[in-house]
Amino acid sequence: MDKIVICDKCGHDFAIIDNFGEISEDGITVKYFYCPECGAKYHILTTNYEMRKLIDKRVAIQNKIAKMRENQCPLVTAQKLEKELNKLISRQKKIMPGLKKRGEEMLKEVKQ
Repeated sequence: MDKIVICDKCGHDFAIIDNFGEISEDGITVKYFYCPECGAKYHILTTNYEMRKLIDKRVAIQNKIAKMRENQCPLVTAQKLEKELNKLISRQKKIMPGLKKRGEEMLKEVKQ
């Protein structure tokens, strides 16, 4: 079942199905969904080159850890990967607030 959301702007309730959008400017990409009634935009994620690379590395490490657990590989190797994963997460947390702020500014500039 689709999750129903209520637009803060017009009060219309809708499911988030195919009402997604994306804008890019100067290497920054903003993903959002919008109200099909009034066009109000809601921020999902803002990325730049660094964040996209961190996401790719994070997914790769998480996949390696999952495979290692399936194959019952040595704990020491998994712990090394967990440590690397935590560093990536920490870096993402540091740069996310600035990216989010920029993404929300970019969304405000987009005409309805």
